[in-house]
Parts: sequence; C-alpha cells; structure tokens
Amino acid sequence: MKRKLLIYYLIILLGFSGQVFSQTYQLAGNPVNTTGWDLVSNAAVDNDFIRLTTDNTSLYGAIKLATPITLSYCDKWKVEFDFRIDGNGTTQFGRGDGFTFWYLVNPPTGFVSGGGLGIPGNASGLMVGFDIFNNSTEGQMSKIHLLYGTNDTAGNNIEYNNTPGSTFHSPDLIATQPFVGPVYKHVEVNGETDLTNPTNWIIKIKLDGVLIVDQSFAPSGAAIGMSQGYFGFSAATGGASA
Repeated sequence: MKRKLLIYYLIILLGFSGQVFSQTYQLAGNPVNTTGWDLVSNAAVDNDFIRLTTDNTSLYGAIKLATPITLSYCDKWKVEFDFRIDGNGTTQFGRGDGFTFWYLVNPPTGFVSGGGLGIPGNASGLMVGFDIFNNSTEGQMSKIHLLYGTNDTAGNNIEYNNTPGSTFHSPDLIATQPFVGPVYKHVEVNGETDLTNPTNWIIKIKLDGVLIVDQSFAPSGAAIGMSQGYFGFSAATGGASA
C-alpha cells in the first residue's frame, strides 16, 4: 500500500507572559527536504511526497521529528497535511490497512503492521488514525479513530480502543469521503486547551473542509501529565493491499 503524505506544517503557538510565540515544523520541497526528520523502515522520499509503504503486504513505514517537541506550554496548535492511499485494490485481499499521525510520550519503537496502522507498540499520547480496513467484518471502510491515551488493546489496534472521554471513532465515510483513490485528501487538526478543564484538549478535525469532530478530550493512561513528545506519521499493511 502506498500511503503518500504531503505534510504542510505543524504550527505550535506558545503563550508566555501575555506574548505569543510560534514555531513551525514542515516537510516541503521537490524532492522533499527531510532534514531534522527520521525515516523508518519502508518510508522513503518520492519526489514531492513521502511514501510510507509500498503496495505490498506486511510492511510498515514512518517519518518522525528527530527531536521531541513540547506542547505542554501551548494554548493552541495546528497540524495540516495532504494524503493519498492508492494501489491495486485486489479483491482477493481487499484493502488494508491505514495510517496514523501521532504525538507520543516516548521515542517510538516497535512499529506495528497490519491493523495497528503502524502505531508503535509502546504508544502513549495523541493518535489519529485513518483506517481503511474493518478488522471485525474483514470489509473495507474509511474511518477516523482518535485516542488521547495509551494504545493497550490487543494487537495495538486503535480501532478497538474505547477509553471513556479519551477516544473518538467516526462513522464510516467510505460513501461520502473515501480515503482510497487517486486524489489527495486534505486534513486539518486544530487543538487548544480546554479552559473549563485545562488538562484537556479541544480537538477539531476537518477532512476536505468537512468537520468530523469538535470536542474536548481528556488524557488517559501514560498520556496524563505528558510534557513533551515525538511527532510523526506511520502506516502499515497486513495481509492486504490497497
């Protein structure tokens, strides 16, 4: 499966003593300049995008910032990127599996293939997965999963994590906003401190301008009290191709 990411920028707005500062991290250029980023396993630069995996089974790939970033002092932050998922879509294997962007407490190790969407096995923090394979029905789907906590379900599968107050699972968008296809999809994720509960983040996700979720999320597990983390993207295939 070829997960192609065109990542515009990650903006972090920091507020100190009434002043506002901003930091910007980006991947841009043709070929993409990956200075300051780590490419993991199957991930590679392919002209003006990052290819996370090829269209083969049982692969994973990731790209992450080489150094941690601190969001604990941030009132607002934004992540914006384009993605494309394509491949041969063979009926024998269906489509699998998806990709995730994350902000994790620990340096990511042990990336998981298949239904784990490439999420590291030790993952704790914020994870937003774009899932194209229903592991319950073995069918195709297009769902967004969000977890602000520890991905400790069997198989490290974010699809099955339902920690109260820390998770979100969108309806199946395959009929209206399918993730697989020849056209890039545009994603915006905005986060800000929930003033009614400062330990929470209000997170808003838009896909091609359509609002998918806008609500407050509480940290759980090892995400509670996290001060800094590692930012990146990962993808995986299992016994299926896209």
